[in-house]
This record gives sequence, C-alpha cells and structure tokens, in this order.
Amino acid sequence: MLRLILVFALAGMAGIANAQDIYFYDLLKDPVYARSWKAALDSAKGVPAWLRDENRYVASPAKTVPIDAKTYSVSVLAKQHATNDGQAAVMFNADGTKAWAEIQEEGKPTLYLAKPSEVQKTVLDNALAE
Repeated sequence: MLRLILVFALAGMAGIANAQDIYFYDLLKDPVYARSWKAALDSAKGVPAWLRDENRYVASPAKTVPIDAKTYSVSVLAKQHATNDGQAAVMFNADGTKAWAEIQEEGKPTLYLAKPSEVQKTVLDNALAE
C-alpha cells in the first residue's frame, strides 16, 4: 500500500512539473515575443511557410539556457506531420525583445534568422541535436 501511495505521489509531482512547462505558443501570446519572432522571420529570405503558421508545427517545452551570464529560452519546433522534413530551434532573450533561429530542412542548407552569434549558433545546433 505504501508503494502505491508513493507511486501516486510521484506521478502527481510529475504532473505538476509538466503543468509549469512553457511552450513556444505561450511565449507568442506576449506581444513583445510575437514582435521579436516576426522580426526574426522577416530577417531572411527563404523561411519555410510551415514556420510562419503556428498551426503547421509542433513545439517542445522551452528550456532555459545561460550564455555569458544572460538567460535565454530555447524552443524546438518541428514541421507537423513531417517532423523529419523540417525543424527549427528558436531562442529568445530574457525579456523577449530579441529572437534568433536556426532552421533545418531536408535537402536544404541550414538557415539562420536574425544573425545569431557563434555561441548562439552552437546553442541552437545543440537544441536541434537533442
């Protein structure tokens, strides 16, 4: 009986942790994040259509990443119904005023949005490699 109670307690704690996850969609509800994301999308030619429409991708929970004593959030997006064909990592600074991204699509060269630094590129690369 004690084991059963422990299992339910741990399952409840896991549910609470997941309830606190912040997704890319949640970030875009804030106008500041939405503006910086739009600016990133507009910073380069050749951005795939699936990335411009939130109904055409799925997102994992955002992760917090420190770079040079500053905090960033990184989200990974994947093309809906074809996750092996396209994916992107999106990074926002702590207040959401700036966004950068790396886009990988099958058969196409990697595309970076908003000119991330070399360190930021490494973080975006690592997010997509996970």
